[in-house]
Amino acid sequence: MRTKFYSYELRAEAVRLVIEKRYSASEVASKFHIRNETVLIWVKRFRNNRSRLGEVAELKTRLHEVVMERDVLIELTTRLLDKAG
Repeated sequence: MRTKFYSYELRAEAVRLVIEKRYSASEVASKFHIRNETVLIWVKRFRNNRSRLGEVAELKTRLHEVVMERDVLIELTTRLLDKAG
């Protein structure tokens, strides 16, 4: 059996219809003449990627906070050492 390759635009539109417009995967599959399982896989991948992007955003925010805390501690340490010495 030959593997079919679908364009990014087709995959994005199929996922958008399922996620945003609340179409069922089978409705979208029928509309685009593709297998229901294919649409379900695309939607699952999209949801997994989206959750990972959220985790990345949270980690970036936390990293920024930690860097700011580090910079404050460095500044305080520098001032204390200047006074002591």
